[in-house]
Amino acid sequence: MNENTKLKGQGYPCIDKTHEKENNFKSNHPLIPNMSIVNAIGLISSFYRDAIAIDCLDLRISYQELLNTAKTLSRAFKELGIKKDDIITASMPNFFQAVAVYLAANRIGAITTFLNPGCSMDETKYYLNEFESPLFINFNKEQEYNESIKKDTKVRQIITLQQQHLNIKTFNEIKTGDIGYSDYISFNDLKLVADYYKGIINPIHGGSQNSLILFTSGSTGLPKSVVLTNQNILASGIYMKNSTNLKPTVGEKCLVCVPFSYPYGFATSTLMSLLCGREAVLAPTLSKDNINYYLQKNPNIIFGSPAMLELIRRNVEDDLDLSSLHTFISGGDFLSPNQSQEAKEFFRSHGSSKIEICNGSGNAESGGASTNSVGIEVKPETVGKVLSGTKAIVVNPETLEELKYGEEGMLCISGKHVFKEYYKNPELTAQAKFMYKGKEYLKTGTMGILDEHGYFTLTGRSSRFYIRSDLNKVYCEHIQQFINNIDCVDSCVVVKKPNDDLLYTGKAYIVLKKGFEPSTGLIEYISKKCNERIKNIITGEDLQLKDFEIPSSFEFIDIIPRNKADKIDYQKLEEQARLEYETEKNIKSKVIRKG
Repeated sequence: MNENTKLKGQGYPCIDKTHEKENNFKSNHPLIPNMSIVNAIGLISSFYRDAIAIDCLDLRISYQELLNTAKTLSRAFKELGIKKDDIITASMPNFFQAVAVYLAANRIGAITTFLNPGCSMDETKYYLNEFESPLFINFNKEQEYNESIKKDTKVRQIITLQQQHLNIKTFNEIKTGDIGYSDYISFNDLKLVADYYKGIINPIHGGSQNSLILFTSGSTGLPKSVVLTNQNILASGIYMKNSTNLKPTVGEKCLVCVPFSYPYGFATSTLMSLLCGREAVLAPTLSKDNINYYLQKNPNIIFGSPAMLELIRRNVEDDLDLSSLHTFISGGDFLSPNQSQEAKEFFRSHGSSKIEICNGSGNAESGGASTNSVGIEVKPETVGKVLSGTKAIVVNPETLEELKYGEEGMLCISGKHVFKEYYKNPELTAQAKFMYKGKEYLKTGTMGILDEHGYFTLTGRSSRFYIRSDLNKVYCEHIQQFINNIDCVDSCVVVKKPNDDLLYTGKAYIVLKKGFEPSTGLIEYISKKCNERIKNIITGEDLQLKDFEIPSSFEFIDIIPRNKADKIDYQKLEEQARLEYETEKNIKSKVIRKG
């Protein structure tokens, strides 16, 4: 009796495949086309080229206009010497122009990476040198900034999208005959650069072609650079489409709030919307001051998070009609069943009678999606079902031994959406994957329980984080690692602290080394260090925090509290930070009343 016969019916996902039996054969064995993303969008949109593809600020761009812009940019990039497999680095908010840059690069077989526009200059230079980018595209930067970038990197040309050109969908049409050669180019002049190119472009690139480099959490050290191919992205889209049991609806509007440097922001939210014929409503910045503006664009689907939901609930106008909204997807963090129910009641009070509140989950390494809860029965205690067409198992994280349905372990997935590699890091790539029963699986790092119907209940993550109202995700372990390298610090724990404007900021609890005494001056010193670039005292690696990662407050404690399992009691410190916020709020309220 062979192993498969012996284990049949024993409750193992890899053997019984009970959760796959509810899908049809086509969903379980989808065909992934061997083509580029730009050609896939072009092919799919053939019947609705005049439909709106992107709504960004004052611009509404049709599919035809988007593809035409990408074609023009691809010629400009070729004129500037960009070749297949070159990496174009773009650092700007979620603008229409950023999408067009990606599609243009994809058309010529080049790769695009998006840096968070909140990156410091040093971090930007680090990645430009890491990727050896010949072309850097940014937003509203001064000449002095661009010259410094050029001086310290291998970048040949820098293209700057100016503030005054942000809401212009066409390029400069003035035919001067010669714009002159320069390493510094205005985005608005790229049509003139494109006119110089007289060569032929081969727009046919297959599924194995590298397409995007996006970033992981960065919970320890620098974020990992995840290389996604055309096939990875198309497979992710097809798996998600087959999992939803929904037909694409041309004209449906999807509000995209998460920065493009995160897979959930660009791959999952934006590209999947375009591949389904939907309209991507881009939010370059998000705050309590502009949330009503974006909701007035009447989105049908919001790709959000608990922070996004809380931002809406706190700041939406009482008479704002949200009847257009039918789905809110939380992909950056988990909404509890109670939060989901409260959200339903809130949206219904604003006219959205059929609203569904869904949790999803994913990794940068899986193109942003591992599970789906749209178009199926919503079970708010779960993050939905594992994607149709993929293979999923739960394993003991220590031994990688497969566990049965209903047993808690680490979710591992296999499919053509799993990333190709970490950029220039084969050792780390090998650590992220493993072979099991003839298939290669990705270790997602997500802990939970898989049931016989394919629903996954998430019970934990490999890192702690919080999301601010501006949709920046802040990883506590990353900040702790940084502060632990400051010379006076023995140990540090960072937790989220409620904030009226940002929803959350960081609170750092610090144990000092012997010989250092708590003082206001020492807090000022640590705060100043958080704004500088420092060395990891063990690895020698350069560390630097982004502005939004720097804790808003610091407190010295004698010892870090631990729970009964002898692990750091994060809950106790988080509750302590919350009580501190409540006290500060009450004091502020009393001062206002006295005034």
